[in-house]
Amino acid sequence: MASEELVPGRSCSECTLCCKLLAVESLDKPRAVWCPHCDQKRGCKIYAERPDECGAFYCGYRRIATIDERWKPSKAKFLINYEADTQRTVIHVDPVRPDAWRVDPFYRTIKLWARDAAAEGRMVIVWTGKRATIVFPDRDKDVGEVRDDQFFLPVEVRTPTGVKYDYEVVEPDDPRIAAAGGC
Repeated sequence: MASEELVPGRSCSECTLCCKLLAVESLDKPRAVWCPHCDQKRGCKIYAERPDECGAFYCGYRRIATIDERWKPSKAKFLINYEADTQRTVIHVDPVRPDAWRVDPFYRTIKLWARDAAAEGRMVIVWTGKRATIVFPDRDKDVGEVRDDQFFLPVEVRTPTGVKYDYEVVEPDDPRIAAAGGC
């Protein structure tokens, strides 16, 4: 990401939560576990040699101008990421504070993001460790623990009041994945 895409005046100083909440494939580091190269008070101990996926990452607090200082991960206890390949907004929550995202102004804003995402066929998902919650404009769906190789498949559910859009967690060999374009 180019530095001109970052919100001026915001930095990572005094925040290392991404080093805990995000998986780092090249380091074999799972989600919601502190990176062994992170000094929680000082930052990355291998900064000059850190993996490309770490060096290219900037959380939503650094990129979204419409949110304020309360959204800094070290304060909010979660971080925001947009996954362009899957077109989803992802909130990674510190398992020590699993309901941090459900407090206002966060929850109200996340619900607005869910409304906009649903209108565009995208999703908002909250990860608390391996546990996933899909945020819809009208409800939140806890889908339980989801493995890294599983997929979220969009589905239509017919109800007496019409069609409701939902997601199912499916296995990687589910033939519906190819028809949906991979989710």
